[in-house]
Amino acid sequence: PERTARPREDDLIVTGQSGTFSADLPHPRAHCQAKPFQVTRERVGVEGGHGNEAFCDNCFCFVCDTRASECQGWLHVGHCHANESDPFWKALRQFTRTDMLSNSPLLQALGCDEQVQTEAHTSCVNGLLAFHCYRSGDLGQGGVYTHSFQHVTDAASASMKAIIGHLSDPRGPRTTLAVLDGITSAVVVNTWRPGASQDPKKHKWGAGTYNSYAAIIEQLEKYWVLAIVRTSTRSVPPPALAVMAQRLRTLSDFARKELSAGRTQPIAHVPLTHAISACERGWKHPVMVAILEGQCTDLSQREAQTLQRARLHLLEHAQRWKEAYHYAIFHGRVAKSLAYIVRAGRHADVLPMVLRQSALAAGAKCLTVCTELVAVKQADTAIRLGMYCAFGNYEGEQSDEQLSQSRMPYIQWLVQHVVSTLEPSELQARNSYDSVPGGVEVARRDAEEWALRVFSDFSGSLLQPLTEAPLGSAYSAGTFRVERVAALCAVAT
Repeated sequence: PERTARPREDDLIVTGQSGTFSADLPHPRAHCQAKPFQVTRERVGVEGGHGNEAFCDNCFCFVCDTRASECQGWLHVGHCHANESDPFWKALRQFTRTDMLSNSPLLQALGCDEQVQTEAHTSCVNGLLAFHCYRSGDLGQGGVYTHSFQHVTDAASASMKAIIGHLSDPRGPRTTLAVLDGITSAVVVNTWRPGASQDPKKHKWGAGTYNSYAAIIEQLEKYWVLAIVRTSTRSVPPPALAVMAQRLRTLSDFARKELSAGRTQPIAHVPLTHAISACERGWKHPVMVAILEGQCTDLSQREAQTLQRARLHLLEHAQRWKEAYHYAIFHGRVAKSLAYIVRAGRHADVLPMVLRQSALAAGAKCLTVCTELVAVKQADTAIRLGMYCAFGNYEGEQSDEQLSQSRMPYIQWLVQHVVSTLEPSELQARNSYDSVPGGVEVARRDAEEWALRVFSDFSGSLLQPLTEAPLGSAYSAGTFRVERVAALCAVAT
């Protein structure tokens, strides 16, 4: 049958009647006069029950639109209690009678078991129920209905919370994708728009509904991307990815039409297209393999920001530092790639890269790199990197105020780090107001001579490890580091 997001049209057309309508013609169970119906909040029927469970020959199931005698969910799913006044049953009817919702090809392609399918269907029905509650409104004073989109926001948030839980479970790729399919389908087949035919004096619609609807779809797309990126060919085989991509195209088309409604300008981003790209370019895709190996030079192959964050998150989690470096550098995330170089053990490459791309020094981009270098016992490289960023010649197009703002965080980091290496007695002696010990005076003099000597070719000098305190000197290596930072501050100003 053709798949559609709208319920199928009823086959029955009533042209006339004779006798008692509810007895002689097919009718929903709730309208039966032969078997009185009682509105209830029950969701399960009782075997052999004589209440709503009973039906006449012409009773139809409100949910399935089949004869009550043929309904598979009459008792154990409680279809016997279904009626059009309860938003839950209206939502379940919409789900059951809409092939796009109840017969998702993705769940079949993923090979989801009954438990996973049930969770996906529940997520979808809860989303549909939220929209029914939104459209029905909450009756308030003066007979005015308030239509709050918070119903939808809460349902989407509950599904996203479940998705986060499944994402952290290594066994949960199928469940994650299934729940995403359920809630996304429920959102995109519904509208955020207020009811145009309703009396505005009797119906109050909340402001900002469009933005809330768009934000839900945007967040769902991020989860789709993260879930797809986290899958492997073992958990989701390539044929299933192809089905997923097609399913996302269908959902994207519905979402695009809804987000474009009433707008004079086209929307900035077609929803769910980043998720489609994630399906089409898996980890084994030739272009992706080339990027991760540092062999791709075609910048037109760069991925969207949403995809970049998801891939780097996974590569970091897996500690695949070399691949993370290649991916980050290919996408122009040079500052982030420096941290990956450190974690990959390529400490010697950090400073030359910053010297080649001096803009990295601006905006405190390298502060975390300095900290990571210290953490892996590469303090000398960290200090030299901090010195270049604090005192190097990388002014470029920056104003004096911008340059000062760029340098200050590195100066503060250098001071904090080198001072932390001093022994308590050394720190106390250096900060003495009475008299400075002779060893400190000598260290200052040697540090000043060093600063004047290296400042003429500062970048070239920093490529070499810093010299330690001369053998047999009257001061420690820690004191010499402190005085060299202080001397650079003096020479630079």
